[in-house]
Amino acid sequence: MDKEKIYWIVKQVFLGILEGIFYSIIYVYFLPYLLTLLSSSLSSQIPLLALPFSSEIYIYIGLFVGLDVVARIMKGTIYNPLLRASSSLLGLLIVLSYFNGGVLSVGPISTNGGQVYMTLDLSLILLIYVAFIIAPGIIIPFIEYFVENKRYIFLRLTKINTIM
Repeated sequence: MDKEKIYWIVKQVFLGILEGIFYSIIYVYFLPYLLTLLSSSLSSQIPLLALPFSSEIYIYIGLFVGLDVVARIMKGTIYNPLLRASSSLLGLLIVLSYFNGGVLSVGPISTNGGQVYMTLDLSLILLIYVAFIIAPGIIIPFIEYFVENKRYIFLRLTKINTIM
């Protein structure tokens, strides 16, 4: 291997680590903070959202970093969009775990007459979130792959047609 190839691999690993840490910060720290801020603004008696255990946080960070590093090294292959889509699906699973599958239960909240329990079904909002935020993260890597490799795919299809 020449120096240029080694430099490219080291650069891709470094960028993959940065990208993985960025996604980890968004999904593991920033998103729960926003959800806690939102729920505490609704009522001061709503309990804070539980952050994942520290071992789970390390697993999430490791998965994001690992997926992004391998995806960057596999650029130009069919594995790249699969790994990038897996990273988006991991983010989806983290979001679903925060919302308990779309159901947010709060209580008891003390009022003048007693205690109130509140359950909020956010499954429709999560469906919209999946449709507009996560789905492009799953679909766009495949579109980019086929657009980048359309000439190669066209040449292969032409070669197959000429053989028949």
